[in-house]
Amino acid sequence: MKTTLILSLGLLMAVPVAFAEEDAPFVWSRATLALIESGDPARGQEVADKARCQKCHGEVGVSEDDATPSVAGQVRGYAYKQLVDFKTGVRENRDMQKATRKLSRQDMADLAAFYATQTPEPPASTAPAPRLVALGDEGRLLLPCAVCHGENGEGWGQQVPSLAGQKIDHFVETMTAYQNGERANDEFARMRFIAGQLTTEEITEIATHYAAARVEEEEE
Repeated sequence: MKTTLILSLGLLMAVPVAFAEEDAPFVWSRATLALIESGDPARGQEVADKARCQKCHGEVGVSEDDATPSVAGQVRGYAYKQLVDFKTGVRENRDMQKATRKLSRQDMADLAAFYATQTPEPPASTAPAPRLVALGDEGRLLLPCAVCHGENGEGWGQQVPSLAGQKIDHFVETMTAYQNGERANDEFARMRFIAGQLTTEEITEIATHYAAARVEEEEE
């Protein structure tokens, strides 16, 4: 009887902890990396269908609107972190906070795995990479974009997102949000520093280099 009581109390005490972990802010750790790696693409597709992710992001993560981000081919760790940040309110967006409200951390890992396996749109530009992408600017302490995001904008590791094939208006909006501080969920404020050094013209130039072709508007 005593043993049963102790076990029951232990289980009851563990429940709030589990809920607290689901609502806790994102932290990089071995456990976090293990969870990200455990993501199941097949189950992620089921989660995407249930959550109706395709309504905004397209059937396979390629959005049909220039202001809505494509998530196909996105780095797993980066995608997972964004979902957690939306759910916990670290990153503000009413639609995404609503979409992530009922998702578990495993759901998010599975979603990230599914979209990581999808093929992104290719960049529309065939011109040589602009100076900031290829060489950076030593005078402003700006490394080339390619150093972190890859020679072809494919992203790197778990933290650095893929840029290739991103929607141009979303890209510009994101950089502008970093620039004015509206978005602040970047590690060590790196993107806020970088964006703060750039002009509007430079942001547009970089966005154009990485972006997919603009969505053709239907004739009325």
